[in-house]
Amino acid sequence: MTTYEVECFLAVAERLSFVKAAEHMCITQPAISYQIACLEKELEVRLFERSTRSCRLTPAGQAFYQDMRQLHAFYLQAVKRAKDISAENKIKLTVGIRKLFDYTSLSQIVMSFSEQYPESVVHILPHNDSDPLDDVRSGKIDIGFCYSCEHTELTDFFFKELFKLNYYVLMNSNNPLAKKKTLKFADLKNRKVVTGSTSGAFISACAGPTQQGLRDAGADLSVSLPSYESALIAIQSDSAVCVLPMLEKAVIPGMTKTIITDCPQVSMEMFWLRRDKRLSVRSFVGIASEYYNQDAAMIE
Repeated sequence: MTTYEVECFLAVAERLSFVKAAEHMCITQPAISYQIACLEKELEVRLFERSTRSCRLTPAGQAFYQDMRQLHAFYLQAVKRAKDISAENKIKLTVGIRKLFDYTSLSQIVMSFSEQYPESVVHILPHNDSDPLDDVRSGKIDIGFCYSCEHTELTDFFFKELFKLNYYVLMNSNNPLAKKKTLKFADLKNRKVVTGSTSGAFISACAGPTQQGLRDAGADLSVSLPSYESALIAIQSDSAVCVLPMLEKAVIPGMTKTIITDCPQVSMEMFWLRRDKRLSVRSFVGIASEYYNQDAAMIE
């Protein structure tokens, strides 16, 4: 006796019509008649008295209906409870993403994690650029990404270096500096360089280590914009340039990026709370670390 046979039986018993029961089950009338016939044969009990115009339950069918209606309700309740518990225990991770991150690689990491944990759900959220560490402390995200220049040694976090980034000058493709293969701070003398606002936006965070060097080189740091998006507009309009850590393969349409050689590299790191002992968190970090180690080996 299958669950489907029972559901077909209940449909007929509650409507006393094979046609209406078939419509309810979204099958044909012969199909539902077949299910009832199989059930009666297995039980060796006649459940319905049939005529050309109507059907009714036999005494045995009536008793069977009363018991199976209750058992089927218990079955549906058990299925719902099992699904609810499964949903509660399903692995859920929220990962913060930084602007200009290696999005293609992150998608591969998420794919590998999902293969290891088929029932997992990974949400990707944009980071708070002013202080990405707060996103993890507040519980908004489980795993974050930050630049090594954005923190000191903090006892409540683990940090894992993934890869190193060079600093580039990002500019309009028609800017005279775009013709050079490499740049130094001295090349930015008297040029307007976008910096972050006092609120500590993305540009301020990731370009922070270069600020003093830019001042010493005579760059004009008067262009302070509140967001990365407003900076891109300023760069696209050729009213300023910007210094940012970027991947060598990163491309921003309509703009040129040129490496600045007298600026030290900065590390991109993953971080998570020390008190978070979930295996899923450690597994995600491990997959990401392995991915970038393999990627570095291929480059070498």
